Amino acid sequence: MSTPASTHDGPGRIPDDGAVALDYARRAFERQRVPLPPPGFRVDWDDQPFRHTFYRDAPKLPLPAPFSAPVPGGVLASVERARAARNPAATPTPEELAAALACYAVTGRRASPDWNDDSTRRLHVGQAVWSRPTASGGGMYPVESYLVAGPDTVLPCGVYHHDTAHHALDRLSVQDRTAALEEASGVRAPLYLVATLRFWKNSFKYHSFAYHVVTQDTGALLGSWRTVLAAFGHTPRPVLWFDEAPVSAAVGVDGRTEAPFLVLPLGERTGGPSPRLLPGPAAPLPRVWERSRRVRSFELVEQVHLAALVGDAPRPAPEAGADCVAGPPTGDGPSVPLPPAEDAADGGGLERALRTRRSGFGVLSARPALHPAELGRILRAAERIGRCPTDVAPGPDRRPWVRLRLLANAVDGLERRAYCYDGDSHRLLPGPAVDFSDLQRHYALTNYDLRQCAAVVAVCGRLEPLVGAYGARGYRMLGIEVGQAAQSAYLAAAEADLGIGAVLGLDNPALDAMLGISGTDERSMLFLLLGRRRAPRTGYDHDLYRPRPTSEGAQR
Repeated sequence: MSTPASTHDGPGRIPDDGAVALDYARRAFERQRVPLPPPGFRVDWDDQPFRHTFYRDAPKLPLPAPFSAPVPGGVLASVERARAARNPAATPTPEELAAALACYAVTGRRASPDWNDDSTRRLHVGQAVWSRPTASGGGMYPVESYLVAGPDTVLPCGVYHHDTAHHALDRLSVQDRTAALEEASGVRAPLYLVATLRFWKNSFKYHSFAYHVVTQDTGALLGSWRTVLAAFGHTPRPVLWFDEAPVSAAVGVDGRTEAPFLVLPLGERTGGPSPRLLPGPAAPLPRVWERSRRVRSFELVEQVHLAALVGDAPRPAPEAGADCVAGPPTGDGPSVPLPPAEDAADGGGLERALRTRRSGFGVLSARPALHPAELGRILRAAERIGRCPTDVAPGPDRRPWVRLRLLANAVDGLERRAYCYDGDSHRLLPGPAVDFSDLQRHYALTNYDLRQCAAVVAVCGRLEPLVGAYGARGYRMLGIEVGQAAQSAYLAAAEADLGIGAVLGLDNPALDAMLGISGTDERSMLFLLLGRRRAPRTGYDHDLYRPRPTSEGAQR
């Protein structure tokens, strides 16, 4: 699909495509007060899409088992490695690549009663919950992963789709399509990892709200990829500004119902120019099996998606987003220093976090109170991954587009009030006092008792300046960075055996007022609920891939 490039009218004026994005964002933030269309929408659970995508008639290439190569180090150490200078020459090994892809694969089954409305149904075999290392809004998992391989790399030349149900690769084509990826992204590599979004896998449930959710889903997967690859010593730079049409054609998607959102070049190609595809009809790709009898589209989702396409418009200069980062934080009193953030002592915290990550639906506890060191570790991980470079912000220590704000309820040494996290000094700056008991009435669901949260972390961003600099693409890129921060926080919490749950059901304008950012250009985008995990728990966890024995012969 090809669309005209965005027209940017210079600083201080929002381009037409940006106005579409800001209107969509405003309606998404106010959806609890003015419901999003279509009126009277109800989820047709009997016709929902499958959680996995199957390509009919595509031969499968087996992958090494998830984490068959030990994932070294802890979460914070891997996040710091991801910020390091690029290491483009080395291509991940098959085991390392399999570990990155496994972050979206099924790794186990979990069954336990909680406060979700469908809790009892999910205890039955037909409604089983299958766990994955990466979080996804509503558990919909709409992101698809494709690999585009050239000659002389870890895969035979061709295009592949990651089958998340079987943790295998569907070989869709034997053609070398890396030239199309190079032209679209401006980066020359022997192997590309492409994240696309199948909108129906999310919009069947969230209808017009889907775009806000799926951009963050893309970021969550990027956060996993970056952290795992960095643990193995690879620091690829994701490409967020690229021409979607050639990328869509290369991986065989239509760009409308399924569209590429992220390109991650892996390795560095040397030698002569990349081969060009010969003109002529391409071989037909295998068909995708669709479970739903009826696949719908939603006008608001299509409008904002089309507005965010940039075509062949040149990538903005790195300084274009310089004014989009959050300025120096301010507070209403003396700052509160946090203890130094450190990884778990055993050195294998990242892999353990990937295996055990889960959302704490209604099973959080505010007692015992969180220690400031525990809170600081999660804030540090979520903030530092926002400093990792991208194509539009390539600096080695770029400033994050997101800011972390906090509503404290039960944290040792902290008053019940709003705080702003200063990542430079690892401190909290106090804001308005809050009545935590008032929070529940601003939550649209029943799966959490917010009084049992030790803290609520709000992932915020300066939406209007980003849209002013990048058009509607700025909204899309901010959503990706928000999701990346959330996944990093999930992993840091899992490493420390703390409870965490990401929610979008809180009323954004009300929370903005509690955080003290009403009337500014900063907006709350996502909320992370933190607390202790209740114990003992009823239920069981069944791992599909058992951890390797330690040197002492015990299971980790």
